[in-house]
Amino acid sequence: MKKIANIFLIILSSTLLLNCEDDQFESSLDYVAFGDTTYSSSVDIDGSTTVDVVVYTSKIVESDVTFNVSVDATDAPAGSYSVPTSVTVPSGSNSGILTVSLSDVDLGIGVNSLSISFTDVATGYGNGSSTSVEYIQTCNEVIATLDITFDGYASESGWYITDSLGGTVASSSDYTDGQATTSESISLCFGRDYTFVMTDSYGDGLSYPANGVYTLTIDGEVKATGGGDFGESESTAFDTK
Repeated sequence: MKKIANIFLIILSSTLLLNCEDDQFESSLDYVAFGDTTYSSSVDIDGSTTVDVVVYTSKIVESDVTFNVSVDATDAPAGSYSVPTSVTVPSGSNSGILTVSLSDVDLGIGVNSLSISFTDVATGYGNGSSTSVEYIQTCNEVIATLDITFDGYASESGWYITDSLGGTVASSSDYTDGQATTSESISLCFGRDYTFVMTDSYGDGLSYPANGVYTLTIDGEVKATGGGDFGESESTAFDTK
């Protein structure tokens, strides 16, 4: 009889534990989450666009449910984005759309990022982690032409172009002595600020045994030019507007 009682207690304990686990599992099902951790887009120069951030609930809702959201971190320029303060999952569905508006306001070069989170989540719901919307200004390419007449020691010559953030976007120093000239085609973005730097490893520019010269042009417009004895380097700021 004692053995039977012990077996009954074991079965009862197991049943209670299973019910507790079921209750815990069921309670965790009511949640809302973003459809992806990152959404990416680009914005045309002087243009605008939208990004649809998908929001999911764990179950189909019986009536409209609205969830508040906020931008809790950003390195994007003010005025370049607009994020609604809430998103609604409509009745009979388990998904909603948060439409984020983006525009080319002071974007410049680089990736702009928004971190969006749920706030004051509807009663009975847990919420997932935040999502990011990342966007850049579209690069409408322009072609710059760099013409160089060397001084006789082409292996000493080099050049590079940096953007407004200081990053090198194009460069070359792969020249050989005896090479008289070169003409390079360089892809850049329209509407940006750059710096062209001409270098000489010996430190006498393009000056020996004969004076050399370089010219950077875009659509026939001279953006940078120089030559002769400029020492180790000389730089010229220019734009592609």
